[in-house]
Amino acid sequence: MLLHINGIGTYGPYSKIGPACWPYYDLFVLLEGNLKLDFGKGHFSLFAHDAVFIPPGTAFVGTTGAVGGMTWVQHFSAAPAELPRTIPLGKKIRVLHSVAGSEVALALLRRLHALRESTGKENCRLRLMLFKVLLLEFGQARRGLGSEIDESARLRPAIAWAEKHAGHAKSLPIVARQAGLSESHFRSLFRKLRGQPAGAWLRERRMSEARRLLSSTDLSLKEISSEVGFGDVVSFNRSFRQFHGLPPGQFRRANPKPV
Repeated sequence: MLLHINGIGTYGPYSKIGPACWPYYDLFVLLEGNLKLDFGKGHFSLFAHDAVFIPPGTAFVGTTGAVGGMTWVQHFSAAPAELPRTIPLGKKIRVLHSVAGSEVALALLRRLHALRESTGKENCRLRLMLFKVLLLEFGQARRGLGSEIDESARLRPAIAWAEKHAGHAKSLPIVARQAGLSESHFRSLFRKLRGQPAGAWLRERRMSEARRLLSSTDLSLKEISSEVGFGDVVSFNRSFRQFHGLPPGQFRRANPKPV
């Protein structure tokens, strides 16, 4: 097994990743946000703590959602015998849901990132050993997730709907209904699977969409407040100021639309 490149990429809302096509394996781990990867006629939606293996020679392009995303990526080559049996790779794209959320996986990712520019023989050997341990950790997590994957599958359509329909996703009860869950169950499941409060996620999603509209469109504040699910401009102004520390009009003047 040989590691070629590893690093972290931070992307803003609705950013493009690629297009790319590498001659060796890609391992993408989404640390924050959400990401859609397109492979020809197929596509996969990834959320925080998901990982995806992309086989050599596979062309792809990615697009982040309304909250952007942070990815850790590793390009590596390996013989089939060098890969964990719990993660069958072959020629198929493999999505591993929720495998990177453990403290062990996150610690390994941080340590690998710290060693990304190491060239000494011992450091390169250590980096390879850590990467192999990470693959084993992903394999064990995949085997042990069971019902958590089923629960995560219930959240995904609701989260994707909220990302796409900002004006309708005004509150958690509305989003929870998209998953067929009560608000309390949705909150509990969201925190368990994604490690953050559902209310904080929804607020950030709405504010992120507001920032995008303010800096990239000529919509009025009234129109934007409606687009992100507020009943009136006053409540939108108050929420925006509380979240960003300045009113939306001032934010727009400081972030004019590109000409």
